[in-house]
This record gives sequence, C-alpha cells and structure tokens, in this order.
Amino acid sequence: MLTFRNFGHFLWLVRKTWITRGPRLYYSQFGEDAVLREIISPLCNKGVYVDVGAYHPVKFSNTHALYKRGWRGVNIDMDPVKIEAFALARADDINVCAAISSEKTIKQIYNFSKYGLTSTIDPKVAAADVQKPIAVRTVETTTLNDVLDHSPYAGHEIDLLSIDAEGHDYEVLRSIDISRYKPKIIIVESMLTSIRDVIDSAMFRYLEERDYRLVSWTHLSLIFRVNRSQIFRYQL
Repeated sequence: MLTFRNFGHFLWLVRKTWITRGPRLYYSQFGEDAVLREIISPLCNKGVYVDVGAYHPVKFSNTHALYKRGWRGVNIDMDPVKIEAFALARADDINVCAAISSEKTIKQIYNFSKYGLTSTIDPKVAAADVQKPIAVRTVETTTLNDVLDHSPYAGHEIDLLSIDAEGHDYEVLRSIDISRYKPKIIIVESMLTSIRDVIDSAMFRYLEERDYRLVSWTHLSLIFRVNRSQIFRYQL
C-alpha cells in the first residue's frame, strides 16, 4: 500500500500525475503542427502560411492550429470541393483552386474519391495505387509564384510553406521564388524511407543549397527551417 509524507504532498502528486500531464493534441495527419508548436515562439500570433495540397480546413491540416492563433494565408488545392470547404470554414484566408507544378502545362488529375487524400497529377503515383481512379480530368497547371503574385501576399515574406502534392512535391517547391518569398519553415512530403536516401535526394540538396536545415521528420513529412527568424522559439 502506498503511503505519502503528508496531504499536501499527495495533492501535489495528484496534480502532477493527472492534471499537468494531459494529452497534447494536434490536427495534422502526422503531428506536424505539434512540431511547429515547438519551433515557433508562443508569442508569435501573427504570421503568413501557404498551404499547397491543403485538403481540409481542419482534418489533417498543418495550418489550422496557426489559423486559430491568428495566422492567415493562402490555401491551395486542385479539387474544387476542397476549396469550397475552406471557403466555409476559413473565409479569412485566400482559398485558391489550382494545380501547382514547376511550369504551366496541361496535365491530368487522377481522383480516387470525391473528397480524398490521394488526388494527384503524377501518373506514376496514380498507377501505383491499388484502386482505379473514379475520375480523370484535364487541367492547366500553374506555378506557386503565379498564384502568390496574384494574391494580397504578392512579394510578402512567408513564415510557413506546407507542400503535400502526392508525388509532385519537388515540382511545387521549385515553382516558388524562395529568394523573394523567403519561407522560414518548409514542410514537404517525401515517400523516402531512409535518411541516406533523403540526404541524397534532389529536394534535400535544393533546400540545403538555399541554407535550410532539416530539423524534423514526421513519417512522410520533412520539416526544414532557416537558421534565424524572429518567429522562432529558439535560434539554431
């Protein structure tokens, strides 16, 4: 049987055990926003994000927690129904229906459900899926530069860039002028499973050459950041 030194110690232990050690919740699919909570200063309640492949305004969102803190930005998805959901839930943001790539060209969009995670313009990713697409449609792609240049954030520095493009992520990344928009944190999806393969990848080299460091890896999401910014809790 447990015994305690005194009643005050017992109450303190109860508080430590059940009250101050509650669960830490997140909205992102793999806890990316929990990592952002550690990287970004708790005093930073104003910021700008760009979310490419935004999917849903709340579920699996890398930006919803920041939206609740007062951040605003641009959400982009190539499925109109998803942008309709953003218009309902996050009308303060700029919500754009567009397929983003490294150049303006004609591509096919493969949809595997009416409102699903795996819509893609990468034919290899589509072919690898065990299911057949329920719809295939043709679209003209555009660049991230073009979308931002025609938004209220034209030329504005970005605090967070999140990219989830189902196999087309590197092309999306290359479509933004990093030297102009200067994203402080970049989250980008990668299907690589080995750290050696990540380090050898074109995407890793591309960001390393632009002075980004890989600071976290949550399942499919690589999280990079610059060394110093006033938005950070800690400087590298």
